[in-house]
This record gives sequence, structure tokens and C-alpha cells, in this order.
Amino acid sequence: MRIKTYTAPSMEKAISLLRREMGPEAIILSSQTLENGDIQLTAAVEQLDAPPAHNTDSWAADWDRDWRAETDETPPPASAAVTRDATSAKAAPIAPERAQPIRVTPKMEVLVQSMAYHGLPTRLAEMLCRTALATRTDNPEMALAAAFDSHFTYSSRISGRKAPMMLVGPPGVGKTVTIAKFAAAAKLEGREFRIITTDMSRAGAIEQLKAYTDILGFDLDVAETPEALKALLESGKIAPGADILIDTGGINIYDAGEVAALTRYIIAGRAEPVVVLAAGTDTAEMSDTAEGFAALGARRMIVTRLDTTRRYGGIFTAAQSARLSFSYASVSPSVASGLHKINPVNLARILLRDPTRPEVGKEFDKVRP
Repeated sequence: MRIKTYTAPSMEKAISLLRREMGPEAIILSSQTLENGDIQLTAAVEQLDAPPAHNTDSWAADWDRDWRAETDETPPPASAAVTRDATSAKAAPIAPERAQPIRVTPKMEVLVQSMAYHGLPTRLAEMLCRTALATRTDNPEMALAAAFDSHFTYSSRISGRKAPMMLVGPPGVGKTVTIAKFAAAAKLEGREFRIITTDMSRAGAIEQLKAYTDILGFDLDVAETPEALKALLESGKIAPGADILIDTGGINIYDAGEVAALTRYIIAGRAEPVVVLAAGTDTAEMSDTAEGFAALGARRMIVTRLDTTRRYGGIFTAAQSARLSFSYASVSPSVASGLHKINPVNLARILLRDPTRPEVGKEFDKVRP
């Protein structure tokens, strides 16, 4: 891991400097204001080995055809041998053997069709299909679940955490409703729960969250500034052992000023940022957004709106490119329906299910712990 410190007259310029030099993968470790008013950021980035050059002769290079060739037998190459006519001594080529027909197994067909439907990029689809096909089972669902288990990570722990959990993400992805769902689950389980909001940007945001907390019987604290958030967390008002969840305003991850403002809250609260992303977004755009929030320290992802979209390729590209662990999924706008833990089996089920069927939440209910 490479660690470096950047100093600039403002938070925006400091973040711009570190991103330009260390890239979007850099994680901000700390921030402080120097005596002269400058902002000093300390950031770190993992030093990874350069990825191997892509082999243009690989299985993925001919995606439209080669995916159908799941077979242990390799068709013999056309023979270049020649035979010599005994009387004329003229060379005549031997006709090549006819190529073996391509064998398409039902397992292969189902897997590849689902990858194409959901818009997974070729390389990611290849990786998942290869792992699934190597699994010793004829059940495509279980084979794909094994592939998801191998290539993605999962983390859904909420209670018993030392650091507050701060939900971050673009505008309109459902962070406030997600917090209400967490609060409803805590109420049912009898857990101590404290909710704080820093969302000063959206009209009615505080009133919306307060309506939920009033019904559930939880207090709602408002922190208008990073300094106010820090003071609240250090005040002793929050019961020891209570789970703390912090709501934030949606930000444009490409706006340096908004990123800097959110960074101040993360640092002031010593919080773990968990990114909330809505399913159905373009796969490349979702990856870029996820990488931006990962640069602020996000390591887990909550997925919303699985019930209002049919194509889920973006959630997989986001998890892969930003190295995010799957955490929870929202499959209904209803607070009472709660959240569902994401695991490899229900991911396989939503990818392979008939997209015209309603109630995607049932795919989670089958395996809900």
C-alpha cells in the first residue's frame, strides 16, 4: 500500500490533487486543517500488479460464437498433409475432415442467455460462466451461485458495530427509506438504534425521515455541519452499544465540492460509508459511480429498486470494478417489507429468473436467513 499526504488551500483542491496522482482507487485516511488554513489529506492506494495482457485468442474474444463450444472434444484441424499419386507424382491435398458439430448443453445455454440479457460485459460474463461450468452440478442455479461465491464478497453486519454506518450515494437512490427499513427491523428485534441525518440539501428530507422515526419511536438527531456531527457523537447522548445510522444528502460524485463536503462528514463521524445504488442503471455508469464512492472509503453496497427493473448487470459491474461487498437489497418501496441479505444463491436466482414474472422479492424470501 502506498500512502501520501497532500496539502492545498481547500478540501476541493486537495481531493483533486490526490485523485489526479493516485487515481479513483485512493482512500482518504485522515484530514486536518493546518495553522495557516490549508487542508492536509492523507490517502492510501493499494499497489497492484499490472493485469495480464488480454489474449485476443481467448474464449471471450469470439463471444458471439465460441460460447457455444462447451465440449471436451476439440475438432481436428484441417490437415495440411498431402498424398502423392504413384503414377503422376503430382501432389494432391487430402480433403479436410468435416468439423464436428458444436454441442450446446442446456446448462451452457441458460447461463450465457442470462448474461447477455442482463448486459454483463464480456470478460465478466466469461469469468462467471467458466467457473459455473466447472462446478460439478447440472443445476444452472447452483452452478452460478458457486461462481458468485467465488468471485464476489458478502457482508451484511449492522448490529454490534463500533463505527457509525453512513449511507452515501447519488440523489434519489432510496437512502432515507433504506434507513427507515433498518430502523423498523431494529424495532422488531428490540435493538438500541440511533438515527442521525445530515441531509440539508433536499427539501423535506428531514420531515420525511422524522415521520418514519416518530412512528417507530426512535429519536432523530440533525447534524447541520461536520462539527455538529462530531460533537453529537462525542456528547454522551447516545446510549452505549446503540447502533448508529447516519443519513446523508445525495451527491454528484463528479462534483469536487460535493465530494469534499461529504468527505468532511465521513471524517468527522469516523463513520463507515456504505454506498446505496439503484439497480437498472447503465453498467458502465454504475461502475464509475461505485468507484467514486469506493474512493471515499465505501467497501459495501446496498442495492435498491430490484423490483422496478428487469436487468441487473450494473450491480455486478459495480461490485467488481469498485471491489464492493454485496450487503442488502431492497425489493419493495414498503418500509414494512424490510431489507434482504444478499447472498450467492439469491443473486443466481434473480439473474436466471423469468424477467416477466412479478414479485422479485420471492427469490430472496426462499433463502432469507
